[in-house]
Amino acid sequence: MNREKFRKSITEIFTDTDEIFFQQIEIYKNFLQEYNHKMNLTRLDSEEKIYSEYFYESVVPYKDINFKNAISILDVGSGSGIPGIVLKLLYPHIQLTIIESSHKKCVFLNELIIKLNIDVKILNQRAEIIRPDLRESFDLVTSRAVAPLLIILELSLPYLKIGGICIEPKSKNGLHEIIGIETIINKLGGKLLLTKQFTSINNKLHVVINVKKIKHTNIIYPRNWQTIMKGVK
Repeated sequence: MNREKFRKSITEIFTDTDEIFFQQIEIYKNFLQEYNHKMNLTRLDSEEKIYSEYFYESVVPYKDINFKNAISILDVGSGSGIPGIVLKLLYPHIQLTIIESSHKKCVFLNELIIKLNIDVKILNQRAEIIRPDLRESFDLVTSRAVAPLLIILELSLPYLKIGGICIEPKSKNGLHEIIGIETIINKLGGKLLLTKQFTSINNKLHVVINVKKIKHTNIIYPRNWQTIMKGVK
């Protein structure tokens, strides 16, 4: 996907996209490629892959979300800014917080938001060590390629307000990950909604798993990392 195809595809899906978005995307792309030469942030470093697998595919899962209602957004383990930063560029009004455990990636993110002149809160910490002021404070929590579904849900749902949505884009293997997990999701305070599917630029099947927060998450969650790795009980 080149720049022109990216522009066309984005404007077809996100019809209110303006020219400022595409200007900022170019700044993002150039800075990512420049930084990647010094420090390996992503394997998707060619222009074609950045436009398609990095930018485009990172935001397609959110095409049906009403961001007028989902204002406070948390991106867990954002790495080099996906999907959080691109969503912020699409919807400048959202209040975006990023939690990232890697110091070097947080350095990149802080430099990136200065270049883009956007207001984003970057927290260099582990997601399972949750600050009291952040618990159940977000309208939408999401992540991309961070961990298996059960792990990322235990990390994410404690941050979500009642009535909020957790959105987890997955590969086609996500269809197997949701089998038999509704009871565990309920223990975390959530309810599994309909799972959507889409086909990527490379004709690979992806799924988008949506979980709604319906009750308070027990204070025991999230647990320490070693316990999380053993599974939700």
